[in-house]
Amino acid sequence: MTKIYANGVFTEEAWVRLEADAELPAQPAADGVKLMVPLSRFLADPSRLVALGDGAAVLVAAGEDVQQLEPHLARLPRVLVEFPKFTDGRGFSAARILREQLGYAGDIRAIGDFILDQIPLMRRCGVSSFEIVKPQVEASLRAGEWPEVTHYLQPVGSVAEIPAGTRPWARRPSDLHKVDQAAE
Repeated sequence: MTKIYANGVFTEEAWVRLEADAELPAQPAADGVKLMVPLSRFLADPSRLVALGDGAAVLVAAGEDVQQLEPHLARLPRVLVEFPKFTDGRGFSAARILREQLGYAGDIRAIGDFILDQIPLMRRCGVSSFEIVKPQVEASLRAGEWPEVTHYLQPVGSVAEIPAGTRPWARRPSDLHKVDQAAE
């Protein structure tokens, strides 16, 4: 079972990662198991996988082009965005493209190796649920810990932001001599 964190609540779900060249099981949802289908496998037979509804989700690996999903997004309840290492930020870009450029309204789930400090930033980029694999992250979330990030260098389209002129930490280097105090 996989621990999922969404909207302040933990749930457990059974997920199986389907390999790109694997055949679909005859009755994938019969056991309550949901399929993580790689993007390439999904694109090979989208109608069959879309028919599974919530029983399957497209898995977007780091660096894959999520824009290939555009014609199918209205019929996909969930897209899984992989973070293979906590130092790999390509998942943030994939989530932003899904939400801001493609207008995806379904669940974007972060899976993989991420740390607690990244969760608020992922939420800001459009991620709405999280597969929790690290015991430290689970313990912190269960304890109600939520690291607050108060200064953002790069604005996103899904969050109302303070205008750029009032963000001294985001000014150009040529403007630094005009700032009375150092950035926080």
